[in-house]
Amino acid sequence: MKPKTSRLGAYVRICAIAGVAALGSAAHADDVKPLGPDIVASQGGTEVTLQDVDAAADKIPEGDRAGFFDSPKRIEGIVGGLLYQKQLAAKARAENLEKDPLVQREIAQATDDVLARVQLDRYRKSLKLPDFEMLAKEYYASHKDEFMKPGDVVVEHILVSTKNRSEDEAKARIGEVEAAARAHPDQFDDLVEKYSDDPSKSNNHGRIAHAESGKMAKQFAAASNALKTPGEISPVVKTDFGFHVLKLIEKTPDRQRSFDEIHTDLLLTLRRNYLATQLDQYSGEIRGKPLQANPDLVASLRTRYAAPGSTTMPAAQSESAKPTEGSAPAH
Repeated sequence: MKPKTSRLGAYVRICAIAGVAALGSAAHADDVKPLGPDIVASQGGTEVTLQDVDAAADKIPEGDRAGFFDSPKRIEGIVGGLLYQKQLAAKARAENLEKDPLVQREIAQATDDVLARVQLDRYRKSLKLPDFEMLAKEYYASHKDEFMKPGDVVVEHILVSTKNRSEDEAKARIGEVEAAARAHPDQFDDLVEKYSDDPSKSNNHGRIAHAESGKMAKQFAAASNALKTPGEISPVVKTDFGFHVLKLIEKTPDRQRSFDEIHTDLLLTLRRNYLATQLDQYSGEIRGKPLQANPDLVASLRTRYAAPGSTTMPAAQSESAKPTEGSAPAH
């Protein structure tokens, strides 16, 4: 049996398919009274207006809103969530819960949360932005080293491990490998399969990218970087894993990326960093104002919310109760 689709979900999908702007147009199927021009949906005596949806949408980053609402499923979720919230709130008002002093404090805090968010957003929009295009060109010119595309050294390697054989046995075996590799470099793949003790060879067949990087063993990286011509075979290299012979597959040098290549990303980075710096300064001015606090009340918060009957000792007292190093234990 297929799960039932919610009535609201059906309305949303009908409206989306038909291109109808208001969900209410589908409500007549149940002989519900017509909705007002700004009413998106109603349920249980509550209504969600376009303004309600606008307020909910304002919490979504501006650049993400279009994509968010381009989905009947997400529209269904946000409208259904608002209807559910409004119905719960209506029940709370009917029971006079909003008159509870603690609830009033929570409502005031929720209002402060919204106003604080709106104030920060207003400040952000009020900022006079610099010429990021000019700043990007200046930054690129003076930080070109940041825009180098690292080269790559790709090698194939054969490992003769010293884990389950003596060093002399390993040296003799890697000597055979080196001789065979120099005699028949075109058969290096076969040598990998025959001789290599590297367990990853079943996946990479001995091929290692960025073999010159700091992620590799120092001796391995140095030997990889020393190879110049594709097909070149390295001398035997010793690492903590055992003995290696390398074959250079490909070597590409570092490359300076052009301004056009990094232009878009650099503009976004400069803009993001500028806004973050300005907001940090703005917030710092507010947080940096003279502060007064009641030390007794602040200290009381450590135990104010402890479970009734709890005998847990506050952390500060627990730490201070421990004997210091060298002190005699209490009797």
